Amino acid sequence: MNEPWKLWEGQTVDQKFQLCQFLAATDHSAVFLTRLTEAQPRDAVIKFIPADSPTAESRLSLWQCAGQLEHANLLSIYAYGRCRLDDRDLLYVVMEFAEENLAEILPQRPLSPDEARDILTSAFGVLTFLHDKGFAHAHIKPSNVLATRDFLKLSSDSLQSIGAPHVLNRPADVYDAPELVSGPVSPKADVWSLAATLFAALTQRPPELPQDSSLDPAIPENLPALFRDIASHSLRRDVMRRWSVADVAARLNPAPLAAVAAVAAAAPAMAPPAKISPLNVPLAKEPAVPLAKLHAPATSPLRRETPKAKPRQFSPVDYLVPLLLGAAVFIGLILALPKIFNFRGQPASSVAATSSDESVAPAPQPVSPKPTQTLATSSPKEELSEKPSVAEPSAKQLTPKPAASPLAPASLRTDPASPVRPKPATDSVDRGEVLDQALPQASSQALATIHGTVRVVVKVQVDAAGNVTGSELDSPGPSRYFAGLAEKAARQWKFTGAEADGHGVPSEWQIRFEFASSGVHAFPKQTSP
Repeated sequence: MNEPWKLWEGQTVDQKFQLCQFLAATDHSAVFLTRLTEAQPRDAVIKFIPADSPTAESRLSLWQCAGQLEHANLLSIYAYGRCRLDDRDLLYVVMEFAEENLAEILPQRPLSPDEARDILTSAFGVLTFLHDKGFAHAHIKPSNVLATRDFLKLSSDSLQSIGAPHVLNRPADVYDAPELVSGPVSPKADVWSLAATLFAALTQRPPELPQDSSLDPAIPENLPALFRDIASHSLRRDVMRRWSVADVAARLNPAPLAAVAAVAAAAPAMAPPAKISPLNVPLAKEPAVPLAKLHAPATSPLRRETPKAKPRQFSPVDYLVPLLLGAAVFIGLILALPKIFNFRGQPASSVAATSSDESVAPAPQPVSPKPTQTLATSSPKEELSEKPSVAEPSAKQLTPKPAASPLAPASLRTDPASPVRPKPATDSVDRGEVLDQALPQASSQALATIHGTVRVVVKVQVDAAGNVTGSELDSPGPSRYFAGLAEKAARQWKFTGAEADGHGVPSEWQIRFEFASSGVHAFPKQTSP
């Protein structure tokens, strides 16, 4: 079904939203990249679902309500409506663009316990906010846990009114609470969905629903005790025996539940929540990549504070040892100073003579042919390292020039009998050099989630003046987030222009960026000419 959707690229919906790029599709929906051209142009996504459902009007009404909700952990809705494409009646909703989602991470690795804790902590605030407003998310799953600008967010296009019949425009799956098949929407349905998502995040697979409707999903024994306890109490078919959001929060961290409610109520007026990093790290396309950036917000009421260490009591021994070491160093310096001055005093005349011989234009005098020959045949770089040393300067060389005598520019003198033979320009190619480099500005939270090294290779085209004129990803690595940072940084590099036959020529470079938890490093290599 992907091919018919993809043919719609380039078309425009409601004369406002151009379908720039096909992103993904399921049996019941499709998502395209679009561009908002209002006061602040920015990327967005537009999602289509069939309009022939009897619940179409109800879905439009829910999108209208969701568009009026503001929470830092809830994806924004910008527009919605009906349209017709290729003789098909569709509903569409335009939403905030998110770079990655949890489903892209899990095929590569499971989340760590700390990352899973951070997902739960962030989800509690937005779910409490939604429940207080009379809505339930109704379908939390890995692909609906998204990251945009380093913030964790839940999708908003599936919201349902608490107490209303469940509106389902797709086949039910294990992330849907069992009671939603025939019963109304409730806040505890979100607890089931969140626990099923937690199960998948830690095991890389969703829970299995037993055929026997009296049995609950089996919870692996190898799960950490905390999350095994949460999953076993939240994945219960019996709604009355299932934990609530407050129960899960209390088990995760026994902080006062009133603080959680206060944070949720103040959420719209709060500054954006602390940066979360699950989805800023090695990611691929729609279903997979490492969720390595989930350090919990510093302001989260569910985060335990590290106890402060008691101040250390200092004893006299703590002061005595540094004093003895300082005295030993001081005595050593006193004994060594005479030797140091004696060593530096001898070559001073030699240095002065050499400097005088090279920087002052003296009267013509014989020049030793041996050092002259070395200068005549050496390359420019070798000239600086192979200057002849003057072991015994003559009295004439050490005699200072009269003050009125003007100084001539520094020059290297050659023996008239040994002319300098320059290297032919026809077979000389001078490679460029890095003049200025810029490293990707990855956040410390993102780097902290990396296990090993993430490598991204960027190819840049450089003009004859050394400026970068173009770039492309030669090897993007597993993360679109780091690949984007690397390419952006590579475009800021400066080089000295390469030369061929004495003329400036364009060049091409490969810059390999290596991201690790300890930092970012760059390794440039000129590939042409």
